Amino acid sequence: MVDDTAWSPPRRRNGIGWIVASGLVLPVGWVAWLLVALAGYNGVDDSDRSLAAQTTGSIVVTLVVAGLPLAGLVVLLQQRRRDRSVTLVGPVACGVFVVLAAGSLGYPTARVAQSWAAEEHRRAQPLTATETSRTPDQAERDLAAVGERAVRALGADPGAGKTVHFPRGCTLSNLAEGTKYTWHWSVSPATEDTPRTDAEREADLLSADETDARVAPVREVFTGAGLREAEPYGWDLRALGDGWLAEASASVTRTSSDVSLETRCLAGGPGDD
Repeated sequence: MVDDTAWSPPRRRNGIGWIVASGLVLPVGWVAWLLVALAGYNGVDDSDRSLAAQTTGSIVVTLVVAGLPLAGLVVLLQQRRRDRSVTLVGPVACGVFVVLAAGSLGYPTARVAQSWAAEEHRRAQPLTATETSRTPDQAERDLAAVGERAVRALGADPGAGKTVHFPRGCTLSNLAEGTKYTWHWSVSPATEDTPRTDAEREADLLSADETDARVAPVREVFTGAGLREAEPYGWDLRALGDGWLAEASASVTRTSSDVSLETRCLAGGPGDD
């Protein structure tokens, strides 16, 4: 008599360990990738260093997350060649996790790497002729000269008003640090600190014809400086340029006048000369 209890079906090996590990590492990788991206945005002021660190970190995370199931796929297939009790469940599942990791992490990682490469290419470019057309001293001097001509065109004396000129940092075309220069002149009534009623402010405004007549000579000054008229956006006259002078504006009332000019981002900074 045959003892049936002595026989048992062959044990099937599905690679559960690899499947579980691959399933766990994928969401962990998503979180890690986001943390690397956030650190890149917030942790480094220099965008070049930030993108470099973000690219490196993203590649490491992607390789780990996709590499684990890929290793499982290879190992399980090799085991199956030697032992047919190893099923295709494990290799197929690991293959799915490889595709998920490559799609969800590989693509954004490639985009970050492209941004880094594009920024490096941009940094390697020479400055434009406009950005190097004036030294800091020349920029401030030429800006003041245009501003003073515009003030005189308004029929005012530059020395009779308040003049403010200041530089501020900006980013050049190749991402190096540059400087913008602003020149502003204004004259206001002696009672400017005293609150005025709406009627008083309304009475201070010039008619459209009067305003146009006052700013017409200024328009010629701006045009001569290489600017073209643009939407005023609160000013009576506003002009934009493509050269070293980026923007100029003027505004007049019966008791006040304002002229403001700003350069494009230029190489160098105060004290470089």
